[in-house]
Amino acid sequence: MSSPADAPPSGTRQRLDHVDAMRPIKQSAVISTHALIYFSPLSTSLLASGLFTLTHFSRDAFFFVSACMLTYSYRERTSVPLVPYWKRRFMSVGLVYLVWTVIYFPVSSAVNSSSFPYLRVPMSAIFSRAGLHNFLFNLATGYYHLYFLLVLLEFYVIFPLVFWLVRRHPRSHLYVVVGALVWQLFFTYLVRRGWLGFVMPSKIETRLVVSYPLYLLGGVVVAFYLEGFHDWVIRHWRALLAWTVVAGVVPIIIDYVAAHTHGFPSIVVPGGDPFAAAELPYDVGAIVAVYLLGVYLVSPNRSPRTRAVIASGSEAAYGIYASQLIWILFLYRWVHKWKLEKSVSWLVVTIFAVIFTYLVGWLFSALAARTPLARGLVGRSQQPWSTLIPKRRREDDSSERDFGEGPLNLTDA
Repeated sequence: MSSPADAPPSGTRQRLDHVDAMRPIKQSAVISTHALIYFSPLSTSLLASGLFTLTHFSRDAFFFVSACMLTYSYRERTSVPLVPYWKRRFMSVGLVYLVWTVIYFPVSSAVNSSSFPYLRVPMSAIFSRAGLHNFLFNLATGYYHLYFLLVLLEFYVIFPLVFWLVRRHPRSHLYVVVGALVWQLFFTYLVRRGWLGFVMPSKIETRLVVSYPLYLLGGVVVAFYLEGFHDWVIRHWRALLAWTVVAGVVPIIIDYVAAHTHGFPSIVVPGGDPFAAAELPYDVGAIVAVYLLGVYLVSPNRSPRTRAVIASGSEAAYGIYASQLIWILFLYRWVHKWKLEKSVSWLVVTIFAVIFTYLVGWLFSALAARTPLARGLVGRSQQPWSTLIPKRRREDDSSERDFGEGPLNLTDA
């Protein structure tokens, strides 16, 4: 294996190939988290809970990279032009959020059926007052994983002001990161203990932009020093990967010890809590590790076919992310319909679920991107059918590709 230093960032001001390569990795981690929730015995298996802890970083990585790339696209400007900014943000994120909220509404209301696909939508429940209430609730709070986009939309509201302040006061950058770290460590404790005068439900906590300051503000600050950050990460890649491994072991050990003893503060114990303090060092390390893997995957040492497949996975990542719960829900129903959970190991089923969901999502995204519905379904302009099969790309066309990961698309700069 060659070191990541063999592959300097390629692409142009508009496209960062190594960042593009992070997309399929992050989506695989998101799918793994959801597959573990549906197919593994999280409450009784140390292996399952450990894997769950290790895959939870994907959400924080999504916010960090999205904030970093958004800032990177504007960092040569003194301010954010609001009209094109909001047009781009709505078309890349807001429209996809609305479309998939509508899609998931009947899907989440499906009940068991005796005929294939063994699920059916109760239309009478959908078109009722209770159905309308449920739809509006999902629209306001984000259905399941769609709240990623809801938090991002909240960040978009404050980003022009954040960008202006951070750019105007360059000497404050270190204080911004330190303050964000302190907030990240203690905000959860404050709202769960009611020290701010109220107790915040965990579902609401996960859907507020103020719950992710380290990753969002950290991404903003890193964008202003992206070249230096890249060089530093490349120089210290071995130490950073070793740190990530050690930091990943710590929360698993804490989970195990806390399950067999008493006295651990709840804010420290991961136990499926993505805001646990013990997870923070690992999450930061995992983000850097995925960055390094992205650099490795686009290295000139990789074969043209490999890089074409990675690019295709990057293009499909938004559609994979948005559609994943449909494939997981159907697979979950099929597994129970055929009683596979009694004859097949949960680990085998979970691994198969990850692969199945990713590949079906990839196929769905590739096909949907070539229909008139592409913008709403996968956040992309409609693509020609001739580009469906991954091919070796010219080295100079990276800035011309239209990727389906709206939050990371820099083409509005």
